[in-house]
Amino acid sequence: MNKKHYTLPALLSTLLVTGMLHTASGQYVIKEANEQAMLYNYAAAIPLYQKAFKKKESIAAVRGLATSYRLLKDYPEAATWYGKLVAMPEHTAADELYYAAVLMNTEQYSTAREVLNGYLGKTPDDKLAASMRAGCDSAAQWLSAPVRGDLENLKGLNSEWSDWSTAFRDGKIVFASDRPYDAVRHDKLFNVSNIKRKYYGYTGNSYLHLYESNGLDSGTTKPLVRDVNGDYHSADASYTANGETLYYAVTELAQKKGSLLGKEQPYTLNVEIRGQQWDTASHAWKQLPTVPFNEIFNYSVGDPFITADGKTLYFVADYGDKGNGGTDIYYSTRDANDQWQAPVNMGPEINSAGNERSPVIDESGVLYFSTDGRPGMGGLDIFRAVKEKGTWLARNMGAPVNSAQDDFAPSYNGTNTIYFSSNRPGGKGSDDLYRFTPAKILVFSLEGKALNKKTSQPLADAEVALANKENGRVYKAATDSEGNFHFALDSLTAYVLDGQKALYKPEMGVAVTTKGLTESAVLHRDLYLEKIEVDNVPGKPKDPVPAKGVGPARKIDLTGKFNAQNIYFDLGKADIRPDVAKELDKLIAELKAHPSWKVDMSFHTDSRGDDNSNLKLSQRRANSTLNYILHKGIDKIRLTAKGYGETKLVNRCANGVTCPEAEHQANRRAEFTVLEQ
Repeated sequence: MNKKHYTLPALLSTLLVTGMLHTASGQYVIKEANEQAMLYNYAAAIPLYQKAFKKKESIAAVRGLATSYRLLKDYPEAATWYGKLVAMPEHTAADELYYAAVLMNTEQYSTAREVLNGYLGKTPDDKLAASMRAGCDSAAQWLSAPVRGDLENLKGLNSEWSDWSTAFRDGKIVFASDRPYDAVRHDKLFNVSNIKRKYYGYTGNSYLHLYESNGLDSGTTKPLVRDVNGDYHSADASYTANGETLYYAVTELAQKKGSLLGKEQPYTLNVEIRGQQWDTASHAWKQLPTVPFNEIFNYSVGDPFITADGKTLYFVADYGDKGNGGTDIYYSTRDANDQWQAPVNMGPEINSAGNERSPVIDESGVLYFSTDGRPGMGGLDIFRAVKEKGTWLARNMGAPVNSAQDDFAPSYNGTNTIYFSSNRPGGKGSDDLYRFTPAKILVFSLEGKALNKKTSQPLADAEVALANKENGRVYKAATDSEGNFHFALDSLTAYVLDGQKALYKPEMGVAVTTKGLTESAVLHRDLYLEKIEVDNVPGKPKDPVPAKGVGPARKIDLTGKFNAQNIYFDLGKADIRPDVAKELDKLIAELKAHPSWKVDMSFHTDSRGDDNSNLKLSQRRANSTLNYILHKGIDKIRLTAKGYGETKLVNRCANGVTCPEAEHQANRRAEFTVLEQ
């Protein structure tokens, strides 16, 4: 049960062909190699193809070696032989596609893309090739920006052989392996049987069997009972939530009807799904009725996943022209009579022109599966699919979960950790079991209200500033009609929060920090601003207003010391720019030097834009200027400010009149009248 190639030879045929090898003469070497390859005995076919190649560098020998190494997952050797193959004039377009695939498996993405460009020039409608080319473009990005977290090879479970597919029952990990079976079986009767001489010709290793372990060390690993493990392949275990129902994939020796065992031509036995039910009385597994969609002489069904409630069975199958291409993911549900219904294809939102494998549904309904039919890094990649508004949206999980080799058989155990299998370099054997725990992504935000300190009423349009003490950046926001403000926060960062509003004393230097927080959180800080009572002058007085008891007020000429014509605002804004602040500081210095002076300020706009909007804009500018001067320590009783919008134009440029910019600018003025009592 190789991960991508489901078909298995009948054991009898494998033994017959293997037994004939020692009598073959040199002239039949290529024929014998092809016979071994037909029986999936690639480990035996390779030395025969090599012998044939030494005699004659034929395209048959080269293709045989390239194919055998590819199917045995020896990608560097496969790339070497496919390179020789595509250099031969007789090579086919399919040879180029396989060459591109093994180049991707060895992370040679640029070269693979060039080969795919040539292939697509001959076969432009090949969806699988187009997907592979897209994967070449994406792989570099995934490798350069891997998902942060901890990737762990489960060394306590892995061996030098192939170990893959994880399931969980009663606190133990269940997985498949083709390690020597008799070496760990504690059944003496079985150990003296002839099963110990039976090996899977495809790999030259033992057949796959299911094992369980506590996951801590290899000393706890043992095969599942004989009622589950047969003489041939057993893999892909999946349990219901209570652990009492098990579905898994198997192969069994079977004879075609109408043929005599030992007399027929070699034929293929496909993978099928088997179910077992735990019998609490006998403490043993009891085989369930066969699922109705098994058909070992026609096609393979495998990679079963049973839902927690046991009511839906997901699996993969290759029904030929009925599917989208290669193996597709299907599901079947139980009816009211506890019978499995006709399989349903999950459709093109999940299935592609390639091979889909190993479906798993987690507790939240997210589907995980492997495929080589979507843009990936090479071979099988693991995808995560979420159903939104009735549509499945699948996304590649990127590195380090995926690699340039086969990454498959995802599994979850009620945590954020994903278990999966891979034949990537650096492992202990052919396929190894891995787990990846993504780094906890902490999300922080700050929310609060600006409130009147005396009445606790919300303050709209208050200016709130959040300063990042780590990098000096300042973020600003205006409160909404309910006084609310909101900021996104970084982790491990200290901030200072300020709030201010015209005619209110600001609240400054409120400490906010996400340092030391280990869980995502929404922080809450309210700002309390104290009202400043300032009387606005309804209109600028035509004549100085006499001060009671001290004679008439005198208008002060600040020419040369302060120039109101230098007070400008950005279009549509009321912020105090740095150049404006410098000019206002000159006025403030004079006011501090002359405590008897008072200032009346008026702000104006040109006629362009909505009248009401201009009035509000001019008042915002009046408020921000007033607030700036108050913050510099000038007493509130010495200041008045009012915005007039476009109601006091100084020239002809009213609504609808075309004027040059210089005339419009004359109206966008700020006027300051300084009076001394």
